[in-house]
Amino acid sequence: MLKLIQNEHMKWFHKRSTKITFITIGILTLCMALLMKKVANSAGTEDNILNFLSFSSGMLILVQFFALAVGGSMVAKEFEAGTIKLLLIRPARRSTILASKYLTLILISLYYLLSYLLFSFVWGALFFGFTSLEGDAQLLKNITLTYDSAYMETFMMMTFAFMLSSLFRNSALASSLAIVVSIGAKAVTGIVSKFGLWWGKFLLFANTNFVQYMDGMKTMFDGMTIPFSIFILVAHFVFFMGVAWAAFLKRDVAN
Repeated sequence: MLKLIQNEHMKWFHKRSTKITFITIGILTLCMALLMKKVANSAGTEDNILNFLSFSSGMLILVQFFALAVGGSMVAKEFEAGTIKLLLIRPARRSTILASKYLTLILISLYYLLSYLLFSFVWGALFFGFTSLEGDAQLLKNITLTYDSAYMETFMMMTFAFMLSSLFRNSALASSLAIVVSIGAKAVTGIVSKFGLWWGKFLLFANTNFVQYMDGMKTMFDGMTIPFSIFILVAHFVFFMGVAWAAFLKRDVAN
């Protein structure tokens, strides 16, 4: 298993898109820092690194899109490139190969999230410094919860993209479909919540944001609790992985 994960990492690190993704994350977070600095200077206010981390966390959906792009190509790319036969002639079982790909995907998504946090921290320290941090414990808690919720959403949609990658032989189709569904499903959840339709609490995106369970916050739908959200997330996860496993284990690679 470890050897397979190592091989997946080597393939991922040698892709040009990997380097471009990290450079893009660095540039985008830098642009956000410059924008916030300009606004602060115009308003005559003084911000610190926590203010910037809070500001930049609003664009964590970028990490999700990058992870979905990788998730959608994780298996389908092997069929596109014709390397799936070389992969399957190894002594490892198909389930082990698929598990190694999924674990690699989880690690890659964490690399993206950590690089986003690291770049935000560096730009925040350089442009805003560490002054006036007293009394910002609540802000730090909010930032932590925002990152946790953003990764929860990324994790679930990344698993969805992985399922599509097992179903389709076209990585572009799987990745783009995952991103479109991600955007569309989130919008639909918001609309359903606005109209107060009770069944909306069973939707995936109604349960990925645990910030709604903080003191004083209102849940998207009445009757929602943390155990309920965990149950919904686990149910979606089992479905996504079950379909992915069934599709990959039964896939004919003769053609």
